[in-house]
Amino acid sequence: MSTAFILGNGKSRLLVDLTKLSPLGATYGCNWLCKTFTPDCLVATDRPIADAIQQSGYAQKHRFHTRKPIVDLGGKDLSNQYKGFSSGPNAAALACIDGHSDIYLIGMDLGTTNGMFNNVYVDTQFYKKELDPPTYAGNWINQLVKLTEDYPNRQFYRVEGVESAFVKQFNKIHNLKILSMDKFLEMVNTARGPL
Repeated sequence: MSTAFILGNGKSRLLVDLTKLSPLGATYGCNWLCKTFTPDCLVATDRPIADAIQQSGYAQKHRFHTRKPIVDLGGKDLSNQYKGFSSGPNAAALACIDGHSDIYLIGMDLGTTNGMFNNVYVDTQFYKKELDPPTYAGNWINQLVKLTEDYPNRQFYRVEGVESAFVKQFNKIHNLKILSMDKFLEMVNTARGPL
């Protein structure tokens, strides 16, 4: 058994001290996460941000996956099976492909509870403004559901904070459990080894 933490950029992720996760499992992140934390694997599917990450030199020093890597800048291609998926679901797919058995989805708020754009990087380059409407989450939800179907022997956990949107489809999935942020933080803070 091995653990992977998939770090989305929803605001609920801000409650988690990411440095505490690395000793407990592999970390997979998305987009601008690399500005403040270096995960074991970073994914960016949108071309402008993916190109900026590669041009910064990040991909030559760290594992980075995208749809169309720039030649000689270190980026790796995504799995053909999931190339059409967004960054977060692709990060989760790579964790499954890498063989991890327990997949924790953190900061995957998949919408908002207040009707505004929910992202750690709001008002920065490549992202919407704070008062913009939330990004449609239906595709992300469908992609995550597909992953749970493709990997029925893996256990997925969605860590929900107060900002996390309720996703009714997740309640019907046998290998996906919902964890409150409080419960997850308690597990992390008391863990003496991999979760």
